[in-house]
Amino acid sequence: MGFATHAGFMARLHSLGVRPTVIGGSSAGAIAAGLYASGLPQEVIRKTVLAHGFRRSFVRRTPWLTHYIRSSFFESNVGAFKTDGAIAYLEKVMGKHEIESLTAPRFMAAVSNLETCRTHFITRGPLAQIMVASCCIPTIFAPIPYEGMQCFDGGVAHEAPIDPWLEDEDIDVIVMHRVTHTESPPPRMFPFNLFHLASKAHECASEQLQEYRMRLAALHGKKIIATRTVHSRPAAFSGKEMPNYYAAGEAQAQRLYDTQLKDLL
Repeated sequence: MGFATHAGFMARLHSLGVRPTVIGGSSAGAIAAGLYASGLPQEVIRKTVLAHGFRRSFVRRTPWLTHYIRSSFFESNVGAFKTDGAIAYLEKVMGKHEIESLTAPRFMAAVSNLETCRTHFITRGPLAQIMVASCCIPTIFAPIPYEGMQCFDGGVAHEAPIDPWLEDEDIDVIVMHRVTHTESPPPRMFPFNLFHLASKAHECASEQLQEYRMRLAALHGKKIIATRTVHSRPAAFSGKEMPNYYAAGEAQAQRLYDTQLKDLL
């Protein structure tokens, strides 16, 4: 649910004249980055990420009975919801773009192939489909097929998918924006306390991998500017706080620009 925060962050940088050569992300980051790369006006992006209809689109086209039967007897890669509605929603907003047609900036999204235990960095193919594929959290959303793969959330192993950029000669500086949440008491009831524990385990792995990637970037001579927006954890499909999250991203971008980017640019 971090796409509003990411979108606000990029909108403020855009208003300050920052123009990336390439933009990318995993999960919510892929949504915000894809909307930006598609060339939409920032106000249209803002309305999209704040819209209740967009959040609802991730479950709206789930064929409950047939999906349950297929997931029980015929599918090995399963998820509670299908995301066909989200793809259709984004295509209506953006139009049908191929990723390779985007040049200002270029776009990249990470997806996870759990059958081969590998992450793939996608730079070709249908934009909306790949954006949503990068959001397919295992067990929550059914994977999206693409080029023989069953694509799940790229954030499984690459929350901030910068690896391909480390050997890209056109890239000198990488700005990394992460969204994390303020600590709150864990839920007491099962299975929500189980989900919370799984989330904390993922966070632990992400922090450790992040540290290794920062070291690797330095070895490749890339300058990494990492920043983080912290706010309360979004409630599933609730939009009451979404404008505040968008504003938090804007404020963090302004701080980053004032303290680091302005002098660098």
